[in-house]
Amino acid sequence: MKTISFNLVVFFTLLFGLSSCGDKCFYYVNETVHEDVLMNLDEIKNSFVVTEDYEIGKPGNIYTYGKYLLVAEKFKGIHILDNSNPANPIKLKFIGLKGNENFIIKNNYIIADNGPDLLSIDFSNLNDIKIVDRQVNVNTSKIRGNQFIVGQNVSIQKVKKECSSNNNGGVFMSQKSSSDASAASAVGQGGSMSKFANLGNFLYIVNNSELIPVEISNPAKPITNPKLKLTSENVETLFPYKKYLYMGTSNGILIYNTEGSENSPKYISTISHVFGCDPVIVSNDVAFSTIRGGTSCRNVSVNELNLYDVSSPSNSYFLRSFGMEEPYGLGLKDDLLFICQGFKGLFVYDYDKSTNNVSLRHSYPDIHAFDVIVNGNTLIITADNGLFQFDISNKDNLVYQSKLVDF
Repeated sequence: MKTISFNLVVFFTLLFGLSSCGDKCFYYVNETVHEDVLMNLDEIKNSFVVTEDYEIGKPGNIYTYGKYLLVAEKFKGIHILDNSNPANPIKLKFIGLKGNENFIIKNNYIIADNGPDLLSIDFSNLNDIKIVDRQVNVNTSKIRGNQFIVGQNVSIQKVKKECSSNNNGGVFMSQKSSSDASAASAVGQGGSMSKFANLGNFLYIVNNSELIPVEISNPAKPITNPKLKLTSENVETLFPYKKYLYMGTSNGILIYNTEGSENSPKYISTISHVFGCDPVIVSNDVAFSTIRGGTSCRNVSVNELNLYDVSSPSNSYFLRSFGMEEPYGLGLKDDLLFICQGFKGLFVYDYDKSTNNVSLRHSYPDIHAFDVIVNGNTLIITADNGLFQFDISNKDNLVYQSKLVDF
């Protein structure tokens, strides 16, 4: 399956030829083509295997649980590390699980996607990690026949176009675009780019346009509830706060309330913004939302951080906006705000709660950061060039502790 967006630089040639309908005008244009990478569903559903941990390649979603750090290898599986000493994380096991992107942990059970299926994996005994339950076809949004989308290849292709009537047979210039660059307790903690969120006894899963509530009061036997059609599409991230679900979409933040209706959350409001990729976190009734333009989400050039007052979720309002470089995931510890800005680096800001002002404190351009978790006094960063950890107990002296993955 292919989706096509125009590139800024256009190479064109006008061709004229005779036909029974008269002269026709053609031109050529370079287009960015996103082509789905597909994998057979049988291969995905029979991929579970546990091995001694092998080298982490490209770290994806991250999750902390007690002394453990779990790192997704996108569409390949989950690494389990002992992170008791962040200066020296120890690789323990690797759960091979094709088609996996997201997971949470509750009571020693990893609840993870395996393509369209949802698995409960008991890892209380690392020498006997096993699947104890499989919910079939919970999230079918990426199924294509007997295959499943496990990524995208991006290429530039020259495409022949017929001149439209409204350009008077003249030269056609395309719109701007570019491809995406990226592309501890009984309950753990995930990052800001996840599509899984745990609130109480429910796991909530989002796809492009649906919310899937899954009861996990018994995490060994999840119960999938009916899907809810969301009020907006292009949902990208999901963040739980109090009794609310905050969903980052390409044109705003959706807020749903789970109180009294955990198995069918109710729509509360939408915070609208310009089109762009949008992770969101919430702390002390303030929502922090990064917008990244010039990507496959939306063809705009806006890159910014927006702050909103969500003390009354049905009547949220805009507070401040700050220009960014290339924002992805984000995290907050007290008055330190960490924003991943892709190949621009990791940026650390001072956040003034009284004025909602954000000011740059430091940047790490060598860390190509995409998401973070603040785990106590440890900052864990997933990046295109590794997985990094810092001691952030002293905001005036962030101390580098370790790096996994060398390229």
